[in-house]
Amino acid sequence: MKLACLGLLAALLSWPQVQPLQKTIALAASQIYISPDTNSTRMGQLRPGEVIGVQDHSGAFTQVFSGVSGWITGHDFVVLDTPGADEVIFGAATALEAEAQGDSSDTQTAQDAARLYLNLYGYLPQSPRAGEALYRGASLQWQLKMAEEPRRRTPEERMFPDDSLMRKVISKFKDTPWAARAEYQLLVEHFTCGDWFSKPECIGKEVDRYQDYVKKYPRGPMSAEAAYDAVYREGIAWTIYSQPGQQQNQGKADAYARQVASDAARLQQDYPHTDWAARGALVAFQVSGHSPLKLPGSTPLGGP
Repeated sequence: MKLACLGLLAALLSWPQVQPLQKTIALAASQIYISPDTNSTRMGQLRPGEVIGVQDHSGAFTQVFSGVSGWITGHDFVVLDTPGADEVIFGAATALEAEAQGDSSDTQTAQDAARLYLNLYGYLPQSPRAGEALYRGASLQWQLKMAEEPRRRTPEERMFPDDSLMRKVISKFKDTPWAARAEYQLLVEHFTCGDWFSKPECIGKEVDRYQDYVKKYPRGPMSAEAAYDAVYREGIAWTIYSQPGQQQNQGKADAYARQVASDAARLQQDYPHTDWAARGALVAFQVSGHSPLKLPGSTPLGGP
């Protein structure tokens, strides 16, 4: 009986053990083949940022599972539990993001970069890069979806894509530069009061939004720009109210002139030596010299 048990144990120990899949993230695009041969049938394509399981190796080929089981050439992937994997993934994402910025029509590369960023956050949430990765991935996706939105005739008709990932940055990484950047981008969602030229009172509401943002993030990475955005709108309101026409109102024009002078001075004080402070000074100079600002062709979708 003992000999039989020992024989069974020996047989079990000698039986080929099933190796668990190594969870990895693809760093580059790869063709998936049915066998370790580039002349074999193509099963699909692996995109950067996709999570794959590594099953086996055969020379220059790696057997992977990504919805389907197949073989890829090279080793353009990083195992998630590798020390420094987050830096490698982040580096791959930034390289693709830079490539996409060099070609604004290359949406596929931008999507790949976003996938890398978001999976870094999703699978390595304790990484020091997690907050920035979530913001950059969410921001890329937001910008791509915003670009797909049709141009609206009036601000009231504006439509915005799903902002849940951007709001996740704000809630998960409160009081960080990434939350400040995300919230700045989402300010545009509030600018639906109406057309500046038919309803100039809408400009004041946008000024308030920017000023509230600066109060919330006084030293944030976008605060100087937001402070300028407010001054610029005050200058536009002064221009509309001071010019002859249906909207002319000298009392409101004088009030906005005082606002421009005060807020431009504060911009210089709080954010000295920035481009935004200099541009605010230009607006104040024009208003004080009774030189109307150049009006945009239509109400902008956020920003100057």
